[in-house]
Amino acid sequence: MYLGLKEMRYEKLRYSLLTGVMVLIALVVFILAGLAGGLSQGNRLAVDQWQAKYVYLNKDANKNIMASQLTTDATNDVKGKQVANIALDSTVVRKIGSNNKIDISALGTANNSFIMPKVTSGHKVQRDNQIIISQNLKDQGIKIGDKVRLGSNDTKLTVVGSYGKSTYSIAPTMYMNLATLAKIKAAGTPVTKPLGINAIITKDSQLSGNKHNLQRLPINDFIQNLPGYSAEQTTLNTMIYFLFAMSLAIIGIFMYVLTLQKQSLFGVLKVEGIGTRHILASVVTQAAVMSVISVAIGLLITIGIGAIAPTGMPFALNYPQLGIYAISLILASILGSLLSWRTIAKINPVTAIK
Repeated sequence: MYLGLKEMRYEKLRYSLLTGVMVLIALVVFILAGLAGGLSQGNRLAVDQWQAKYVYLNKDANKNIMASQLTTDATNDVKGKQVANIALDSTVVRKIGSNNKIDISALGTANNSFIMPKVTSGHKVQRDNQIIISQNLKDQGIKIGDKVRLGSNDTKLTVVGSYGKSTYSIAPTMYMNLATLAKIKAAGTPVTKPLGINAIITKDSQLSGNKHNLQRLPINDFIQNLPGYSAEQTTLNTMIYFLFAMSLAIIGIFMYVLTLQKQSLFGVLKVEGIGTRHILASVVTQAAVMSVISVAIGLLITIGIGAIAPTGMPFALNYPQLGIYAISLILASILGSLLSWRTIAKINPVTAIK
């Protein structure tokens, strides 16, 4: 161990270059983790805020809420204490008198529904054509009292309240009652009853009948089937795992080449009575020190990037997960250094000295 540290102090440039490469690998891993977390949160934050247990969709919708077409009377098939209808629409919002358009996810539910967010300013939805907006939309210039329109619909909506940050499908959310959203989606055609919805959200429930062809999904299963969610997470996580393997390979190759270059030195050490285990320990120590330093630097840079990232950038740091990735990178580096064990063990002192 002491020999390894002493060599690192002597060969500063060589080991600094490898540490720099490992910093870049760690930085890419942590940034990808932040992007994966941001995209995950951006897709599902509104769903998490429902604090629901089950989602009921049309059985023919293939677990896709946007493909699920139901009506409010489907609620009669669901028996439970807290049951909420929900309708969704992906559209754009613009303030009357402004040409600035913002992509949003519009959600409709009953005024007293348990999934209706609690307002932090203003008041809750009380009648048709009233909406409450997320903090994300306030940050983009929409405020309480503004008159807005959604899409190409001419209906004037009034912002009466706001709630905390909330996104669905990477877009800021706004809530209104079902009648208002039905009017928006109808685009000028008469709205018929029962009103159309996409899903039924519950905290605890069961089917009491199934006249409306319902399928019950646990909330986690529902989230995994959100459009694009699983594909995004799988792609980014695969890239992260590939970088773990790359870290192992880089350390392994570097240490193997150094071992070949230092065969004569290791031969002298063996003649002096220093065994293979102690020589290998010095190599492992070098890998561990470099990986710890590089991971620490990578973490600090990533936290700094997270602090200055634009509000529109989907970036969220999950510190327990980052801790797991940091430990994994260190272990991968140590494992890579162990690949030199066989070469060190086979060094013949007499041959190496010659």
